Amino acid sequence: MNNRKTGKSCLMITGLYSALLSTNVFSKDIKISGEIMLDHDSFDAGFMEDSESSQKRSEIRRARLGFKTDLMDDWKAKLKIDFSDDGAEIKDAYIKYKGWEWADITIGKQKEGFGLERLTSSSNTLMIERSLVTSALAPGRSLGINLSGDEDRFNWQLGYFHPEENENTSAITGRVAWLPWREENKLLHIGVAFSERDLDGTEFRINEKMEVHTADSLIEGNNILANKESLQGIELLWQHSGITALAEWQQSTVTDTSNAEYDYQGGFLQVSYQLSGENRQYKKGVLGSANSSGWELTSRYSQFELVEEAYEVETYSVGLNYTVNKNLKFMANYINAEQFYDDKELTDNAIALRVQYTF
Repeated sequence: MNNRKTGKSCLMITGLYSALLSTNVFSKDIKISGEIMLDHDSFDAGFMEDSESSQKRSEIRRARLGFKTDLMDDWKAKLKIDFSDDGAEIKDAYIKYKGWEWADITIGKQKEGFGLERLTSSSNTLMIERSLVTSALAPGRSLGINLSGDEDRFNWQLGYFHPEENENTSAITGRVAWLPWREENKLLHIGVAFSERDLDGTEFRINEKMEVHTADSLIEGNNILANKESLQGIELLWQHSGITALAEWQQSTVTDTSNAEYDYQGGFLQVSYQLSGENRQYKKGVLGSANSSGWELTSRYSQFELVEEAYEVETYSVGLNYTVNKNLKFMANYINAEQFYDDKELTDNAIALRVQYTF
């Protein structure tokens, strides 16, 4: 890690946060939050494209500030900014109207409603990195308009978005989450989602890492001039007395400008156990943070396949999380990754560590 750059980024966050707190421009109703994640990875040469030796790398994985406020009756606003050595990037920037009984409407840059793991905040994920299939297929943040409702045991979202590939792309994305069973310290969640995406001849390519962020992107598909993408997902969450079991399956069909189709699919199963016996928070179809301090044991099996390219990756991970309090958390993951292609089977290992501070 470049210590000079690290110190510069941390000072930028601290200075901006202090300035916002001291200024009289903002009212007391503005809520300011932030998070800093410091990561260290150690991995075999097989996680790199051109290396014959193992690597150790450190980075500021995330440095973020967030602002929430009530603009007026029934109107709320949110702004979230990421900082790096390359500058600042707006992650969320939207307004939300909550005056209707049947639905809320959100306008601006936001997460599309697809995938439980994708919708879970990065500060609340069970493992340090999201799974192979979530990273490769699940849509992230886009500019658009989204309707969402929470009725008894159902939560739903339906939105129209403009992904950032180019100004002519568009997507209709929807999700329904159902709680067929919920009692004290127990719940069962079932969800389905879809996204129909008009890509307007944009270049499309799968290019992902094997769940180690500082490693190279080795999961590489063909370059496609894509007309459209059809994406589906199903999700399952079960919680009982400190146990959280989460599974998802996602599949995508991309059609290129010559009407040839490319299929991608994958899924994961991850299980965690909090030694306190308390469940993680759950609200409006999204998994939240641990309710109390203490240890959490985690594990995950993750799989992703590029069907036409005849390439498949599987990872097996175990982890240990320690929540000191609502602000400070430590995470450690061991990852075993296997690649299958051209009658080859490659196996490599990695260790990932994180210190996470939120305010």
